[in-house]
Amino acid sequence: MKKIVIPAMLFACLGAAPAYAAPYVSGSVGLGIAGDFKEPDLGNVYGMDSGFAVNGAVGYDFDGLRVEGAVGYQKNHYTDEDTLGSSLLTVMANGYYDFNAGGELKPYVMAGLGIANLNVDDSFGTDPWLDESYFAWQLGAGVGYQVSTSTTIDVGYRYLKPEGIECPNPAHLTKVSWESHNILVGIRYKF
Repeated sequence: MKKIVIPAMLFACLGAAPAYAAPYVSGSVGLGIAGDFKEPDLGNVYGMDSGFAVNGAVGYDFDGLRVEGAVGYQKNHYTDEDTLGSSLLTVMANGYYDFNAGGELKPYVMAGLGIANLNVDDSFGTDPWLDESYFAWQLGAGVGYQVSTSTTIDVGYRYLKPEGIECPNPAHLTKVSWESHNILVGIRYKF
């Protein structure tokens, strides 16, 4: 139910934007620096290598305040493992505040809430031991460079954290801690 309600509310709000809001689309690609998968109850730590991350969004710019709906994807492998790892698909509602620095450069801060579907391969085989959706949040900052009245190049950092991850073990469910640090470069086009 959460998978349907949050995106529906987001897109309903975006559809009701006032006339002075400028719609935009954006896309970005970059480095997904995954933290280790940690099972604190068992003392297990599974190392993860850095991977790639992509993100696409539609939103509205209210002259310094932005809201958007975004979909992202990230893929990482276990350390010393070429084929097994994790993937993360996110659907997020994000808010931005652009600082007016007087010129083409505009620093910003952002925050987002949404859903993350995490798929993790078992290190003993190819069957995923985890393929669930969780509440997720993110915080970030960056800078945009306005190359024209409608186009902005963007470089930013995001800290992404899914909550409530559990791993099935033979005896019981074990809590898992995981996060990702993403560095993204993208382009935003305002209509």
